[in-house]
Amino acid sequence: MKADVFVNLCVQDVKRSRSFFEKLGFEIKEEYSDDTGYCLSINERAYAMMLGLEKYMLFSKNTVVDSFKHTESIFSLDLKTPEKVDEILEKVKKLGGSEIGKASDDEYMYYRSFRDLDGHHFEVFAMKKQG
Repeated sequence: MKADVFVNLCVQDVKRSRSFFEKLGFEIKEEYSDDTGYCLSINERAYAMMLGLEKYMLFSKNTVVDSFKHTESIFSLDLKTPEKVDEILEKVKKLGGSEIGKASDDEYMYYRSFRDLDGHHFEVFAMKKQG
């Protein structure tokens, strides 16, 4: 079975979060966006619904984790080249996000991790060609 992927994430300030990701170069799907949340397009089949708390709680009755203290998940994005990985991390830091650890360069991939303005953990990487 193939299906489009929509990941829901809770954000503290919808406008601030949206501005952060737009400045990183992500596309916003306006048809799924309003003042209560927005749809971040990862690619043609994967999206992140960045929702304010009230909207987010319509989908889950569980306590929302503090992403700065607890890891809810790690969202990994293949940026294809080490240069793009470094470029996005420089933008993240300029926009108020924070790098987690240092760049890693192993036999399989080059990667770096960061937290967005709400503490969500992202990993951006470039796979190395094998063989």
